[in-house]
Amino acid sequence: AIVKWLLESGMDIDEESFPYKDTAIVSAAEKGHYEMVRYLLQQGATINFESPHPYKDVLFSAILSGNKEVVQLLIDHGVDTTIRYFERKDAELMAKEQNQTEILALIQAHNATLPDDHVPRTTPKEVYDEEEDYEDEEDYEDEYEEPSSHAVIRAAFEEMYGPIQTTYYQNFPSEVPIQTHIIAPSTKHPYYVLFTTGMSDRAVGYNLLYVENMMKVPADWLDGDVDWTDREKIWPINWLVKLACIPHDESVQPNRGVIVPNKGDLADPYGIETHLSCMLISAPTDSDIQHLQVEGEDIRIDELIPVYKAEWQYAEANGYAALQEKLAASKVQEVIDFQRPAVVEKPVDDGQPNSKVVAKIKKAVINADKVRENFEKEYGPIAIQMSNLLEVENPTLTITGNIIYPTKKHPYYVVFTLGVSNHLPPNVTHNRSYEMMMKLPLDWVASEEEWTLPEKNWPLRMMAEFGYSVRENMQDIYRYTTFPIEGNALKILSNHTKMTHLLAREPNELSISGTVVEKVLIVAHQLIPIYESEMDYAEGVYAADVLRLLEKQQADHVLVVNRPPSI
Repeated sequence: AIVKWLLESGMDIDEESFPYKDTAIVSAAEKGHYEMVRYLLQQGATINFESPHPYKDVLFSAILSGNKEVVQLLIDHGVDTTIRYFERKDAELMAKEQNQTEILALIQAHNATLPDDHVPRTTPKEVYDEEEDYEDEEDYEDEYEEPSSHAVIRAAFEEMYGPIQTTYYQNFPSEVPIQTHIIAPSTKHPYYVLFTTGMSDRAVGYNLLYVENMMKVPADWLDGDVDWTDREKIWPINWLVKLACIPHDESVQPNRGVIVPNKGDLADPYGIETHLSCMLISAPTDSDIQHLQVEGEDIRIDELIPVYKAEWQYAEANGYAALQEKLAASKVQEVIDFQRPAVVEKPVDDGQPNSKVVAKIKKAVINADKVRENFEKEYGPIAIQMSNLLEVENPTLTITGNIIYPTKKHPYYVVFTLGVSNHLPPNVTHNRSYEMMMKLPLDWVASEEEWTLPEKNWPLRMMAEFGYSVRENMQDIYRYTTFPIEGNALKILSNHTKMTHLLAREPNELSISGTVVEKVLIVAHQLIPIYESEMDYAEGVYAADVLRLLEKQQADHVLVVNRPPSI
């Protein structure tokens, strides 16, 4: 209904999102939303763009979803199943990479019906305007005096794999300068060996490790000299360097078994030749190169193994050892196969819970001490804590209402919940949870006993009921949005005010707006009751417009019960 309204309001059906430039049908196809794809096709969505990158292509996105019905729908509507991106990749190759055998069969069957003289369209090679990240040896040596340990490391690799063909030098800022060495394929070792020097110039991590990285890539990786402007080719070297810099630049431990996704949770593919998108830090299988003794120090060599997003997600849910078993069973070698099938049949983020994330959430949110500490540090000690706030109590969940008295710094009562974020349901897969807060005026109560009166404690009961509803319905509440409320929360609010909706805003005190516990973000939403006319004015989205009106009534911060509608 929202998409229909947007289109009827004049929005371009092929509008590109920012910053990733997906169109609506590309996003729908990637999520496998058949009905949405069908509706967008009926409304004239474009499916055969001259896209600059295949991962913004509607057919490629549908393949990623694993939904063969969406793929068939696109084929029936004339999607180009033969377009080749940069003369390197087509839909058949993508389906093979993703281990989507049924989808591959659909595409191959359709391609078999094309005329013999059919010529696949080919998109031009991407052109990068960025400055080159590497410089030649002569310029580099003028600025850098190489430690003697580098020669020892190079000699060890050359003895093991053969002479170094080329060395390139990092030219972007980092705590340590990294060099990348390339050893060409040989009869004994029919693959390229890439390795770094410079990472071990300084120890990293709490164990003070000395580490260098290596990688093996297939013999057909390069055709003659490397074109260092071709990011689709040099991504293995870029990632060798990146994972050599991160431990120094961010002071983190480079642990084996860790998988580092490209661009965080997005896990974007490394290049046009592959959908590999994450890097597994592993031990080399060549035992003679796992550790080098250099000038009295033990230098650990880590081998980087690219894996798919689905494999990373599988490891997050089931552990690194479980993924390692699947990689071994599928005979995935350390020499990168850019188009190998994934060792898991489909991504694990298809609505099923990620057990590792759920475990982290449960561990974090059961302990509300950190949230309480943040509130008390900002506003002062909790004076009163009230329980039994829900009309229908849940024996497995306790939500308390906490009251902090006014101070000179904060001349108002601060009331907030603790427990809304505890014991999250097992079907929660994200790493975000909520607590609710409000600010009440100085004259709200005349004595402590008045907090027992329904007309005084209703904000705590309303917040508890609303928070409980949010968590039970797995509802996402975004800051600076307006929304209607239902059930007991609405009954409480309308019994004590003429307002029937809420506005969620970020508290002015950013120190308590979000609390991170074990990588889980517990968001504190400050709730402001509003009128239906204000909700209509904001259209649920533009709460900032309503806040500007409330500011004129001095109601944007501390509750004003008897105010008139601002619009």
